[in-house]
Amino acid sequence: MSNEEKVLQEIYSSFADRLDFEDFKRKFNSLPIDKWNFARAILLYQQYVKCKDCEPNVALVVLCSCADALQLIGGEHRSRANFKEFYLKYCPLEHRKMPIEYLSREKRNSATMPFDERMLGYIYQEFRCSYIHVGIGSLEPLRERVHPFRLGKFRKEKEFFMIDLAEFPKWFEKATFESLYAFLLGKVVEEQH
Repeated sequence: MSNEEKVLQEIYSSFADRLDFEDFKRKFNSLPIDKWNFARAILLYQQYVKCKDCEPNVALVVLCSCADALQLIGGEHRSRANFKEFYLKYCPLEHRKMPIEYLSREKRNSATMPFDERMLGYIYQEFRCSYIHVGIGSLEPLRERVHPFRLGKFRKEKEFFMIDLAEFPKWFEKATFESLYAFLLGKVVEEQH
């Protein structure tokens, strides 16, 4: 078996319950980007799954990097733009409800945070950049008596919200996988109006 076939078999394992191998190969070979960027994104997703219980901060950084591996937006230093582009374009609508809520509800009709560029930028900063650049992790193994929530705030604004740290990694893992699957299938999410 060639190295290419080995990699294909390895990344196919993530989709084996949804597609047969030949259908997966056809879709993989017809991707609109360099197909090996997609392979790297899936390998990062698989690494997240392996690390999520023992190293949650590192695992979440790896999961955030899936979007950048696709290189949807060209040019250097476009990681944040790739991250936002990927989730806004490919995250299925049913996976956009985040375990993040406003604390002051008078500004919004709903307490749920909108799945938009600003919130995706916050997620990118909080769960990737803070750990990569300054070594500050947002997730620690939660002890039973620790309240599993974190207070967040948009910079320069007085909008506070609460992140459920027990649910956030589960949600983000599912949202990422479903977005990668939508990308493989070529399903761009229609904008909500």
